[in-house]
Order: sequence, then C-alpha cells, then structure tokens
Amino acid sequence: MSNRSEPAAVWLKRHGLLTRWLHGTNALTVLILLFTGLALGDRFGDGLVELSGGHELINDVHQWLGTGYTGAAVVLGLVFARKTAGLLRDVAVFRRADRAWMPAFARHYFRPGHHAPPFHEGRFDPAQRLVFIGLTVSLVLVAASGIVLFAFVDMSRAVFMWTIRTHIAAAWLLIISTILHVLAGLGLPRTHRGLVRAMFGDGRVRLGLAQTLWPGWVRGQQHQNDRADELSGDDGRQ
Repeated sequence: MSNRSEPAAVWLKRHGLLTRWLHGTNALTVLILLFTGLALGDRFGDGLVELSGGHELINDVHQWLGTGYTGAAVVLGLVFARKTAGLLRDVAVFRRADRAWMPAFARHYFRPGHHAPPFHEGRFDPAQRLVFIGLTVSLVLVAASGIVLFAFVDMSRAVFMWTIRTHIAAAWLLIISTILHVLAGLGLPRTHRGLVRAMFGDGRVRLGLAQTLWPGWVRGQQHQNDRADELSGDDGRQ
C-alpha cells in the first residue's frame, strides 16, 4: 500500500523544504572536507589521493571550501538569527528529568514489551542533543583553527603546533559525532527506522516513531493542531 493511501494523522511534519536543503548541502560539504582532510593527513593510499587530483588540488579544495563553508555558516547564522538561537537553545537545554531518560530508553530498546518509551520535553531527545553538541563544538573548533592556519601563515611554531593539534582533535570529534548522527538518521537502531525520510524525503515522520523519540514535541504539535482547529471553527461560526 502506498503512503498516499494512509491516513494523514499517521504522519507528522518534522522539517520544511529549506531545512532539508540546507541539511543536505551541509552534509555534502562536511563529507568533502572530512575526506580531503583525511587525505592530507595521509589516511588514504597514494592511489586514491592521485585519483582525487593529487595533494595540491586536495589541499586547495580543503582550504577554500573550508573557508567558504565557514563564511556561509556565519552569514546564515546572522540572517536566520532567531531560528539559529532557537536551535541552539533546543540543543543545549537539558532538564533534570533528562538524566533518567537514557537508562529508561535503553530498557525500552532492549525490552520494548516490558518498558514503554520514556517521556521527555523538547524538540530533540537527550542522546540526540549530546551528538548535536559534539557536532557543533567540533565544527566551531575545526572552522576557527582552519581559518587561523589558512590566514596566518607567519605564526610561530608553537602557535602552529597548538592550532594544528586543535584542528586534528576537533576533526576526530567531528568524525565520531557524524558517524553517530548518520547511523541514527539512516535508521540503524530499531527505534529510528524510517527517520531518514525526515531529512531526505518529504520531511514527515510516522506518528509512532515521533512518539517514541520526541513525545513532548508530539504533544506540542497536537496542541497546536487542536488550537488551529478551534480557531478555524470559531472563524466558521462568525
């Protein structure tokens, strides 16, 4: 049976078109930067490096793409300042009850018939927030250290070594955080199956999936829909 024939109530809108496009562009750019960075760090064989254009081309792509990515991120952050602040708040705010969420979710994951999905407030679940914090911190450190390395070529050896070590350490944190994010987004965990559609489909998620991962967000969406229905009914009576 196709999705179009399913009841509309089964699905919830999670992400709009602009968010999905920005996410896709960001993902592709980060993957290219990680590939070129690992190539420059001699993490790939010479054959793959030569097939990719050689060290000089890879270095130019890494530097200029990284600089452009950083500049674009700053501009978009300023243009969408309110949404950026809201996103950072949703990621960074943890509540006291969130400490009990992780073990409760693990119990649900391994024994779903005995334990219901635990409730939490917020747009993202606590584990998702931790991964997003890792992504955000690592991206900021990689970008800042990369700009220093690119723009200030006459720095002392001590400053250079400190900066390059920061760049490499932050890049590994970015790689680890990206892997965790991709595994969850692709639906590898049983509780996340179908999640890929939220970013690389039409932006919708199944109601059951949303209730498992973001029960507080679902409740807020349902309240908004109920309120909209009430206002629509009031308008119809006037």
